[in-house]
Amino acid sequence: MTPTMLPWFDDGDPIPDPATVDTLRTRAAARLDNHEPDQHAVVSDEVFAWAADRAAAGRPPMPEAVERRLIRAVHGGLAGLGGLAAVLDRDAIENIHVHGHDHVLVNTADGTTARWPHPVADSDEALLDLLGELFARAGRTSREFSPAHPIANIRIPAGGPLGARIAAVRELCDRPRVAIRRHRLAHAALEDLRANGTLDARLQQFLSAAVAAGLNLLVTGGPYAGKTTLLRALCQEIPAPEHVVTVEDDYELGLHLDHGRHPLVTALESRTAGAEGTGEITLDDLLKQALRHSPSRVIVGEVRAGEITAMMRALGNGAAGGMGTLHATSARAVPDRIAALGQLADPPLPIAAAHRWTASALDVIVHVTRHDQPDGRHRTVGEIVEVGPVGDAEAPDLTPLFATAPGQRHPIPVGPPSPELLERLVATGLDAGVFDLPARAWGGEHR
Repeated sequence: MTPTMLPWFDDGDPIPDPATVDTLRTRAAARLDNHEPDQHAVVSDEVFAWAADRAAAGRPPMPEAVERRLIRAVHGGLAGLGGLAAVLDRDAIENIHVHGHDHVLVNTADGTTARWPHPVADSDEALLDLLGELFARAGRTSREFSPAHPIANIRIPAGGPLGARIAAVRELCDRPRVAIRRHRLAHAALEDLRANGTLDARLQQFLSAAVAAGLNLLVTGGPYAGKTTLLRALCQEIPAPEHVVTVEDDYELGLHLDHGRHPLVTALESRTAGAEGTGEITLDDLLKQALRHSPSRVIVGEVRAGEITAMMRALGNGAAGGMGTLHATSARAVPDRIAALGQLADPPLPIAAAHRWTASALDVIVHVTRHDQPDGRHRTVGEIVEVGPVGDAEAPDLTPLFATAPGQRHPIPVGPPSPELLERLVATGLDAGVFDLPARAWGGEHR
């Protein structure tokens, strides 16, 4: 399918006209420049006045929901988001791909790819100016985005309660290229994932018990498989009094935003160097610092390189219930993936040491899978394995607990856990019957 054949984005909610947004932004900005202090009041006043003029001219009354979206779009314009504000304000959108100011594609939660109906800037040059200003002032450190520094990444406080992550490239391609990842499902719980089909009742019981038992869990999967969403839901099972330290490249978990559920959270976010080349704080730095904060649990966002050694140290520090995420093609591939990333550490981590560390630091691997099918995109927990000691193959023994039968969407039990793990789970109240083997679903015993 070529881009010209893709449908236009339409979620049934009218998209504010960019020219109208720009007009209202200009009016509001003029009033704010005259030291009117309340931006929300100024923007609302301008939108209501514009709607009243529209009605006086005989136009149909504007629905309240449309007015609210227009207000948010004007606020986005004042924040320097320009034409990006409206597309960031759509709950159904997960990813935004800007390939030049007038060629914008979006990926929705159901797997649909569609064209955005408006340019996000007046020209590619205007888009580059917008991005340059955004990178210079939207983050905690100023980032230069220029011909001399043509690659930049930043998290912005827009696109939802957890914001959005922007990656941009210029000069190295034919037109400016921007990829924006919106962090949806900010406070999803296991019950929500059960409702949307990511897992079933049996898996919900097991995962809830695993968190309560303080198992060290690693959530794995491919790109956009739902690793962070599942990790966020697992964190909802952590008892409120526990001190949780989260360590991330970008805030994606958002536990620190839910004070009612998580009153004691230390949320740490890495920081890239500023325009002067100073001020970098790496994930490795944060993982070392996390252990000095007396955590009950350490939760680690995705690691991609040699900081895997610090992640394993954090998960294996003796505090129960550590969790994290990792790119991997399957649960069985995880030990080799950890060993490969360990080779990127300074100094490199020997493979044998990486395997021993994996065996001692992890209890369970939960692998999630993305299915792009004609009826839409589905994300499911595909398999769960127990991590055992290093065996005869000089790698950690992996015991499948749940796996997905051919033609099925959800995994079923394929074997019981070790007696030690089962004892820990049952002590939390888990019914050991969740591991009963429905052999007929496989046409025989699964090996």
